[in-house]
Amino acid sequence: MSAQDNITVVRGFIDTVLNGGDLAGLERYWTEDMVWRGGSLGEYHGLADFRKFAEANAAGAFTGMHLEPQRFLTDGDTVVALFTNSGVNTGPFLGMPATDKPAKWSGVGIYRIHDGKIAEATFVEAILAMLLQLGITSLPSAF
Repeated sequence: MSAQDNITVVRGFIDTVLNGGDLAGLERYWTEDMVWRGGSLGEYHGLADFRKFAEANAAGAFTGMHLEPQRFLTDGDTVVALFTNSGVNTGPFLGMPATDKPAKWSGVGIYRIHDGKIAEATFVEAILAMLLQLGITSLPSAF
């Protein structure tokens, strides 16, 4: 597949599943033996395991969740997506009660494409920035 084809797969997943809420799209965009590494949100092996995680998040911690790709970079079968994520915290998150506050944070997703589907993905997100905006944590004052 071309670099543009690989970007189209990743963009399709973002638009259809993440932003569109169409969990039926998981099978269309991910391999059966996929691996998802989400940092503080855990690691999932296999589409069935990942589907359970995705279903739990569909009614999860944030309302109006939206992932906005800022830039895509490619290298062979790998697509790197630089993005911002945003939503309003209306449900429990990482064991903390809802704050009803909005947050917007940046992140990077690294996707490996195999035969037209995502086989593996690793995410790094600025969770501290999100937690600060939600008032869940604070940093010590420098003054």
